[in-house]
Amino acid sequence: MSNPITSFKRDVKGLFSKYAADMKAVVLPLPDGSGTGILNLGDYDSVKLFYYPVQVAIHGYDYDDNVRSTLSDAQLLRDPADASQFVTSAPHPMPPDNRLPQQAIDLYDQWVRDGLQP
Repeated sequence: MSNPITSFKRDVKGLFSKYAADMKAVVLPLPDGSGTGILNLGDYDSVKLFYYPVQVAIHGYDYDDNVRSTLSDAQLLRDPADASQFVTSAPHPMPPDNRLPQQAIDLYDQWVRDGLQP
């Protein structure tokens, strides 16, 4: 039996519940470059809109200061402009206090691969 497609409500929203209040004032550039918007980690439309900056942020601890990682290539975030490369840094790793559990990061990545379902 195959795994069900991941969804925001069932799988992703809970990953960020602990951080949603602290992150409610984060302003990010809109993906289309038309201005800025506020990230709300508890809101599907907001997380869907800003899915990639969130993905970069939660992968922000993948590498140490010497750009080394102990993760497998399958767990690292690939550069969307060049899939043979990895995203090796994040302007603001999230959460700021420590890395999310790898299982949570993997689940978020699966949600993105599954098409950002509500």
